[in-house]
Formats: sequence, C-alpha cells, structure tokens
Amino acid sequence: MRSTLLTLCLLGLPLMSLAADNGGATLMTKEEVSATLTQGLANLAKGSTVSDIVVRHINVGEENMGVSVVQRSKVDYQGKETGIGHPFLDEIYYIVAGEGTMVTGGEWVDMQNSVSDLLGPMQRGEIRGGVLQKVKPGDIAIIPKGMPHGWHEITTDAISYLIFRGDPDKVMAEKTE
Repeated sequence: MRSTLLTLCLLGLPLMSLAADNGGATLMTKEEVSATLTQGLANLAKGSTVSDIVVRHINVGEENMGVSVVQRSKVDYQGKETGIGHPFLDEIYYIVAGEGTMVTGGEWVDMQNSVSDLLGPMQRGEIRGGVLQKVKPGDIAIIPKGMPHGWHEITTDAISYLIFRGDPDKVMAEKTE
C-alpha cells in the first residue's frame, strides 16, 4: 500500500491515475492542481493559517485514496512541538513550494481525540521526542497511520504541499469531482 502511494507521488504532475468504476483513470490535471494551489493561497491571504482542500477522495475497491492540496502560513517555533495524528490514514506529503522543519514521531503528551469532518478520527497534542527534519520543494515525507506529526517551524511566508492519503477504513467522505 505504501509503495503504491509512493509511486503515485513520484509520477509528478499531471497527477495520479486511480482505477475508476468505468475502467478509466481518475485524472487530476496540472491546471486543476495549480488552480487549487492558488485557491489555498487565497484562503491564507484572508487570514486562515491552514488551507486543506481535498481535490479527490475516491473508492478504489478495498480502500479509498485521495489527494489534497495543503498550505500553511509561516510558523515560528513556539517552545514546544504540537501536532496531529490520523489513526486510520497513511499520508505522503510532496512539498511543492516553501520550506520548513517538520516534527514526526515521538510520543503524545496530553493527547486529545477528536473527529474531523474532513479527516475522520484524529489525535492532537504536544509531541515529545519527535524527529526534526527540514523540508524543501521536491521532498517527500511518508507518515504512517497514527504517527504524531506537525510543524516545528515554517521559515517561508507559506508552505504548499500535496497530500496523498491512503484510507483503507474509508473514514473520509468521498469526493469524485
């Protein structure tokens, strides 16, 4: 499953071919992804600190798979690491613009459970003992189910990345167009 998602990331733009009910592929064109990136930056310009837009999330048989475009505003280190985890979703981040330092792994401190309309069950809280890794355009991060992850800092005005999500338990709503 992870090798399938990594292969999808490595294909580049135009993005992603997934089996569809009619035997054809689900295609997201470069133009569609670019327009979504532009919309996300517009969301940040309106004062949002995060824009997470699902481009597609489709049923591919035994599981769902999806692609989202995410942007985050600049973040300075706050003295401790915080983040989220998805107990049912594997994620692959493909950085397309901006730079920052991710925190991944480690252990939760005072973890809170919630359910997101967008992403299903989630965990959030302080992360202790996580690994800090700098990322830049072209980098890929594979984040397994349940792994704490967040941003230690974002050093540019914003960071933009594509997220490829494997959803074997089908916790996210489908979005076919």
